[in-house]
Amino acid sequence: MAVLRNLACALALALTASAAGAAVRPRSTLSRGGFAMRSRVASPALVAMSTKSKEAAPAPPPEVTFFEGPPSWTEAVVPAVSIITVLGIVPFAAAISRQVWTRYKITNRRLSIQSGWGGNDLVEVVYRDITKVNFIFRFGGLAGDMVMQLSDGAKLEIRSMPDFEKNYDYIMSQVSEACREASNFKKLSKE
Repeated sequence: MAVLRNLACALALALTASAAGAAVRPRSTLSRGGFAMRSRVASPALVAMSTKSKEAAPAPPPEVTFFEGPPSWTEAVVPAVSIITVLGIVPFAAAISRQVWTRYKITNRRLSIQSGWGGNDLVEVVYRDITKVNFIFRFGGLAGDMVMQLSDGAKLEIRSMPDFEKNYDYIMSQVSEACREASNFKKLSKE
């Protein structure tokens, strides 16, 4: 009978604490006849902390898109010219499929790359994970390629980014100061 009473008390306390939205912590372990259970009791300090965090937590700023679009059209120029040969059909088809299925999105919070067959692969990177950025211009400076080293050792490649100077400067303005130093950052755009 005492086990049922203890079980009922523990259940009532747990329900009361969860209904109030409070965090609960283990208070004691009750054991009778090989049956062990933990009762959970809401701590007044934790209740106060949970209500303060709900009141004082400011809303994060809204996500603002800086750039969204496909790779640069210049990527398809050389494959289009090579279509004269029979062998040029394959690179041209690959370039056109990248134009259709690849999308870059640069926001104030993250960098997203949608690619793959049918555009089904999505890679998103937050700026704090980027540790170093290397780049090279393509097609006389109309586009550019970037390779980003991430904090976990992975590398992310962005090929044929249009409006490269503006997009590169914006990405570098969002990364950490340590990343800018490691990348030897110098502003590219004239604005």
